[in-house]
Amino acid sequence: MACMDGWPWRPATPLPLHKHILLYPRDRECLDRLGNATSTKLETAILYLAAASMTNNGDSGDGDGGGIVLGPDLNSTRPKMDKKLYRHITLPNNGLQCVLICDTVTLRRRRAMAISGGYYDSDDDDDEESDDDDGSSSSNEEKCGSAADDHDPNPPNSDNDDNEEDADADDYDEDGIRKAATALLVNVGSYHDPPHLQGLSHFLEHMLFLGTEKYPQENAYDAFLSKKGGDDNAYTDMEHTLYHYCIPQDPTSGNKTVWKALDMFASFFKCPLLTDNSVERELHAIESEFELNKKDDDNRLSQVQCFTSRGDVGCCGGGTSGHPDNIDESVHPFSKFPWGNLQSLKVEPESNGIDVMSELRQFYHTHYHAQNMRLVVMAGYELDEIQRRVVHCFRDVPAGPPPPNMIAREGGATNDVAEDGGSDSSSGGGGDMVTNLSHYGLPFHPTSLGKLYRIVPVQDHHTLSLTFQIPSITSHWRTKPTEYLAHLIGHEASGSILSVLKERGWATGLSAGTGEDGLGDASTHALFTIEMSLSKVGMTCWEDVIYVVFIYIGMLRYNFLEGHNAANNENGEKEKEGLPPWIYNELKSIANISYQFADEGDVTDIVEGIAENMAPWVNLPKERVLDGVELLFDDNVDNDTVKSLLFDYLTPENMRVDLMSSIFGRDADFDESSMLHSDEEEKKEGATDEAGEIRNPTGLCEEGLPSFNKELLGPAILEPRFGTKFWIENIPEDVIHRWSCAATPQLPPTEFAIHLPPQNTYIPTKLDLRPADDAEHPLLNCCLKVCITVGKKKSWFPAAVTKYKVEEAVHRLSLTYEDEDEKWHSLDDHDAYRKFESEDEFLETGHEGSFDCGKVKFRVTAVPREGEGIVFSFGDSGHDDDVEDGIAFPPIPPPAPTSRLPRLIYNKNSINVWHLQDRKFKRPIADLRIKFECGGMDGSALNQACMELFCKLCADALTETCYLASVCELGSSIYPTDTGFSIRVHGFDQNLLALARVVLDVAMSFRSRDGESGLPSTIKDGRFDACLEVLQRKYSNAGMDTSGLTTRLRLLCLRPSMKSPFSKMKAVQGINIDEFAQVMNNLLKRLSVDAFYHGNVNRMDADEAARVICESLTNRHVGIPKKKLSPYLVLKTRKSSNHHQIVIPTIDQKDPNTAVEVYFQFGIDDNSFDAIRQRVLVDLIELILEEPLYNQIRTKEQFGYEVSCSTRWTCEWCIGNELPRCDIMQKRGKLFNSDRPRKLADVFVNYLMDFPHLDEYAQVETSDRIDEFLESFRSDLESMDEQTFMEHLVALAKNKLESYDCLEEETSSHWSEITEGRLDFETNRKEVQCLKTISKDQLVKAYDEWLNPYCRVDRALALLPKATNDQATNNFAPVAVNVVDQQANILVQKRMDGCNHVGVPAFSYAKAYTCIVMNLASREFRDKYTGGNDVAKVCQMNSMIDISGGKMAAFPGGVLLRNINNEVVGAIGVSGASGDEDEYAGLKSVWDSGLPLITQPKNHSCNTVSEDQSTSTTS
Repeated sequence: MACMDGWPWRPATPLPLHKHILLYPRDRECLDRLGNATSTKLETAILYLAAASMTNNGDSGDGDGGGIVLGPDLNSTRPKMDKKLYRHITLPNNGLQCVLICDTVTLRRRRAMAISGGYYDSDDDDDEESDDDDGSSSSNEEKCGSAADDHDPNPPNSDNDDNEEDADADDYDEDGIRKAATALLVNVGSYHDPPHLQGLSHFLEHMLFLGTEKYPQENAYDAFLSKKGGDDNAYTDMEHTLYHYCIPQDPTSGNKTVWKALDMFASFFKCPLLTDNSVERELHAIESEFELNKKDDDNRLSQVQCFTSRGDVGCCGGGTSGHPDNIDESVHPFSKFPWGNLQSLKVEPESNGIDVMSELRQFYHTHYHAQNMRLVVMAGYELDEIQRRVVHCFRDVPAGPPPPNMIAREGGATNDVAEDGGSDSSSGGGGDMVTNLSHYGLPFHPTSLGKLYRIVPVQDHHTLSLTFQIPSITSHWRTKPTEYLAHLIGHEASGSILSVLKERGWATGLSAGTGEDGLGDASTHALFTIEMSLSKVGMTCWEDVIYVVFIYIGMLRYNFLEGHNAANNENGEKEKEGLPPWIYNELKSIANISYQFADEGDVTDIVEGIAENMAPWVNLPKERVLDGVELLFDDNVDNDTVKSLLFDYLTPENMRVDLMSSIFGRDADFDESSMLHSDEEEKKEGATDEAGEIRNPTGLCEEGLPSFNKELLGPAILEPRFGTKFWIENIPEDVIHRWSCAATPQLPPTEFAIHLPPQNTYIPTKLDLRPADDAEHPLLNCCLKVCITVGKKKSWFPAAVTKYKVEEAVHRLSLTYEDEDEKWHSLDDHDAYRKFESEDEFLETGHEGSFDCGKVKFRVTAVPREGEGIVFSFGDSGHDDDVEDGIAFPPIPPPAPTSRLPRLIYNKNSINVWHLQDRKFKRPIADLRIKFECGGMDGSALNQACMELFCKLCADALTETCYLASVCELGSSIYPTDTGFSIRVHGFDQNLLALARVVLDVAMSFRSRDGESGLPSTIKDGRFDACLEVLQRKYSNAGMDTSGLTTRLRLLCLRPSMKSPFSKMKAVQGINIDEFAQVMNNLLKRLSVDAFYHGNVNRMDADEAARVICESLTNRHVGIPKKKLSPYLVLKTRKSSNHHQIVIPTIDQKDPNTAVEVYFQFGIDDNSFDAIRQRVLVDLIELILEEPLYNQIRTKEQFGYEVSCSTRWTCEWCIGNELPRCDIMQKRGKLFNSDRPRKLADVFVNYLMDFPHLDEYAQVETSDRIDEFLESFRSDLESMDEQTFMEHLVALAKNKLESYDCLEEETSSHWSEITEGRLDFETNRKEVQCLKTISKDQLVKAYDEWLNPYCRVDRALALLPKATNDQATNNFAPVAVNVVDQQANILVQKRMDGCNHVGVPAFSYAKAYTCIVMNLASREFRDKYTGGNDVAKVCQMNSMIDISGGKMAAFPGGVLLRNINNEVVGAIGVSGASGDEDEYAGLKSVWDSGLPLITQPKNHSCNTVSEDQSTSTTS
């Protein structure tokens, strides 16, 4: 084909025709320009694709795209179920490599809109430069955001004006909107940090979010995404840094949302501000993040490995604080400290005269350039359009680093660009200027190998890690030999290492492989790690555990040398070396099936995964960025590499042993004054061998469990960053020799049942889809524009096809219109649709047809994509523009027919089985969920603990079988619930029920064992003690995370049936097998069962599932009616806005983190309209609050690192009217709860802080800080303009209509409706309908009622620490305090230590009660009736007290509280000291609070106050 006029160049090879490409007006113009040389539609399409693909950049008319270099065709490598289109390009002016992804379904809808609207606007005349002026002149976020929305970056001549509503952009399910997403990877990470500024890459990642020259407002980017319903994040790995975001799709041009977000994102990499005024805050954010992860044992182990990798701990780079000139930059970057903290990024640099910001800017300019970046953009637009936008936004990213002198001028630095201890960056103009680490080798110095590192953990566990360093494996992507060996060594079926260790009671878990992070898999090296969770018994013989590992390696070596077949082949020659081919073939087959039928997943995961695969250090060819990580490509594994790994690298001499065990103590047990710091290591004293290390100090205690003699070792070494304590020992040569002999190629000793894994019978072979139970038709679930005669005029109306049936050979479709009116039509020319039933032909938007013998014409405007239910489009570009602008709601699909929702198919003897056949995702997978509710679970710590132990025993017994299934993507789990236990089996459906039967048989083997002792035969000997040890360790570690601790305490307060880990640990302490078996036999006697079978399963399959469940329960099954089950109880707090406060110490007293969870309880849930309205109001408040809360508390005030707010709905019943008394009080951590009945929607704020010493007042400040924000935010709500409010409504509507990403997500949604008894499977649709009715006034009113501190009645408990503190400050006697509301209901009652618990709390309540009843202070009540020595009045007073039942008190200490409108809102009563002192304490607490409350009395009369504190501030 010759080049045509206007087509600058032609493709080297014709591009393949894709079945989803559609021709539309502009396409036809292109074809006309190609001439009339083609004779068929196929040839025409191919010619068009070839020409358009090569000239897509030149069509815009703005010169952006000239010279675009097309990469390889990626569409041929995508999964079978993936219908997206891909394009790999390289930008001409800077070399940025990009993958562009088109959502073909949204593309089709846009084109259909062009047809239905009768026009097609092109982007050719867009004024791209208008984008540059958008919001750039103002630093005010309000103005910037407004300009962005009112002024199109690209004027509205877009070819996308015709798409249907945003409610169908790109996720896969019901009615949904799938978001657009972008990820950008920079090929630089923590390995490239300068040795004198470790953590710099991470610090730079934080700084990029704080404004750019074009969008200078600090939170402009986050605020824009939040308002539009989007999300963003970033992370720093060892060799790359990745930034990503997602945002709801636009229905038309995309100028106001998708492309604006892309432009804001691109500015990070062109013109970030990197200003000095943000440094201090972000450094503290880095420190907070570090403190938050400092107590994680995995992180501590990794850092010890990094710290000791050089073999000379005393001068190891991790703790270096010297000047960079004194640092050896040849040291492997593995030894660095990747996290960064204040010490490494502020204290050390300042002490050495280093300008951190100058270095940061230098680092940015050196590494943040186009040739060192990879970009992935996914959106529902044509590839041409995406490409044009990408070129426009990213063309100005610098191609390479500028000259050193330019960096010095721009960054203010005085030195030239320096090599950064690990980067090899070219600053010239030619070649691929890609940061790399090619000159480094393996990370561990030989002197750091062959040693044992005993490491002190934070939590209670025993972990043995064997680490072998091997060359980088990035070039072996075709056969992945390390994954091959990891599959064998990490196998859990019979004959495996784990099977042998479990049989001996030595271990409970094992994993093997190189890991996915940059520490274990890098361009310089890989670390093959075998990690085992040991039992206490295993700790006594860790050398024998390692011996078993090398016996297995010896077995592998033997089989490898024996070749594929022990017998000679037909030529008399022995087969070549290698393990049996079926091992690799199984892995290859499983990988291929899993890849072809994989769920697409979340859009962020898609773009992030592809960007990671494009990283230069990963070493994948461009044509394999989609499948290169997932698949195996060659017919046989690379046996040369396998042999090298097995024989040369998996050896005792190349191994380091890390033993992290609480037997050495836990971190909290150590006094750091006794630690040996790294620079003191050479001076340590003790029993040492010739190498200077302690040798084998471990002995055995009397019980046969390991004890650890710290005296023999001397002081522990202190890793300087995380503060981890550890000791180093040389492993004795005789032990090394024993392991080496075990690894000799040989069959294992007979006492070890070790062999190659069995062949896997769970590999699926039937991958066909089940026929649908009900009728299918290509038009079903589509949206049509229907021409209907109204009077004498014909009008077009949007409608959705919801049902299909055949009656007397007539094909009939039911259409649901916008007003939900439903009408049946007969379809004309049904045979024309048969071609769309094959996989080769697809019904496209724009298709035209007729109903009712030609009387009603229609045009298809929207076709559901895979994973989607009914779609709906107005077919009106004007309305869709309003949706995009945020001034109109997206279309709401009609209700789904009942046949497309879960149906109850079995309901007998308390067994309920639900079924739904998947018609959306169309994969050969299914999900079976079963919930068993047992009688007697409620309120018993012993029963709950035994249920957890039961689940662990079942999972342990099923390990060998379930592992084989899991390798084939057939997963299973059994886990405890509040009322019993649940089972889940999910994956490829062919063998699903067979596996479910095995799981059920093991679980039900505990039933019907009256009179029998011991455990059922399904549980092997010795496993009871092993599983009990694991469970007790879990209880012991519970609450170590501060955030998790606060959440658990809230649940313990609200749910009386829930028992704490401590009480459960105590309940099973000393339990024996017979006692446990008896408990479980009683619990399993009577069961209520709910099940849901969803996926590629028809009614016959569901009936079979019901049979499997019923048969597993045996004939003696006795059900429990739902009404007789213990209800799921949630306490309802009293009607009050007062904080119920719990302040507790962290379990680890050395943990500097503080967690605060503020919990507001309100709302109802009975599926009434009022309940739905409250739900959407709560969700709307959350959406609007989230970004301002984060920006204020986290970014500006730096008061915590993790700051969030979210809603929770707790179903079932509420009881009671006050929280139970909590005996745990004192330091770090608070829980605030307030009012709500029935279904509980809790908006909570949860954030962590890194203040090492928080006293009680500092903790009060944290809750006050939240209240201050909530109070100030109220004015922002009130001043919000209607357009902004509408944008928030539309963003929430889009999020609620967002489609499911996978079958699992849809199953989980339906399953929650079943288990919680609501059975409302379309709740999101109803909520969006309700959302349309919400006004701003309703929102403000709800905010005032639920969250505004000054509109709530009281804040009593928040005052209590101050009230009680005043008693102590003035040497008053300990007191009790009661706070009541205007009805004299107790809101809070608290008693100080030392205060008599008999009588005194009742006295304090009597004083408060008196204030409410008499409308006077209790002192005023006394004075009124006793002041004039009138006996009659005294008698009257006594009579009143008597009539009240003794509830009133005529002495000081009661304070009446009024609001600024002089209305009584409550009272506070204090008792325990003298009356005047009690009254003073009550008054002072109100005055100090600053609340607008009027006290009665206004002043105190106490003469024993230590200083003059009598000033009253109430008014």
